[in-house]
Amino acid sequence: MELLEYIESISLNDKSEKERALYLCFYHYKETGENSFSMSLVSKLFDNCGYSVPNNSRLKSNLTTGKNKTFLLTKKSSLIEIVPVVLQELERSIGGLWEDNITVDSNSELLDEDKFCKKRQYLDRLIHQINHCYSNNCYDATAVLMRRLLEILLIQAYIELGIDEEIKNSDGNGYKMLDGIVKNAVSNSTLALSRIKNELDTIRKVGNFSAHGLTYTASKKDIDDIKLNYRVLIEELYNKARLL
Repeated sequence: MELLEYIESISLNDKSEKERALYLCFYHYKETGENSFSMSLVSKLFDNCGYSVPNNSRLKSNLTTGKNKTFLLTKKSSLIEIVPVVLQELERSIGGLWEDNITVDSNSELLDEDKFCKKRQYLDRLIHQINHCYSNNCYDATAVLMRRLLEILLIQAYIELGIDEEIKNSDGNGYKMLDGIVKNAVSNSTLALSRIKNELDTIRKVGNFSAHGLTYTASKKDIDDIKLNYRVLIEELYNKARLL
């Protein structure tokens, strides 16, 4: 969703500084899946909209203290995240802004939609596209989308476990490339993946070849060779991220 359209839809210009922080963080969450925010990121979100950059200390206190607080301090006290019940309320009230009338025909061709869908809207869309691409012989598109879903779920699992700082860039904003996340995931004792972690890099490479290979084109066999391990890995990550 375009930022300007979002600002106009919720009348953001008429809201208080505290409300703007909440709604801008919700926008960032819907667009990226990230629900942990540094105050420098919050300031950047304000600046991107043309609003005055807030006093970070005062704003952080207003957001995380008092009876009507909308954010919680994470285990890493430098980061804040939206209170779960507040996040649910925002999903119910304005989450529909991200819905559209475009439907993708899919029927669990590769991933079981009954099991994995209806947890997060942006994940549903990816899964529908993965299944649709696979059933329509678009194997490069399938591989790239599988790689993207894997990356998102790894990050969500790290966030849920409170260890996402381990895969963030050195400036604290944004996450490492999937290669760096996979290297950490294989040996991370808190994430504690089962033996399926040994398949992480193989699955990543298939997506990489389809995204970046100059002469490579994926075949049905390329997807079929990894689809069982992929499905097992996705279910494990859904559980780690507490989506199942």
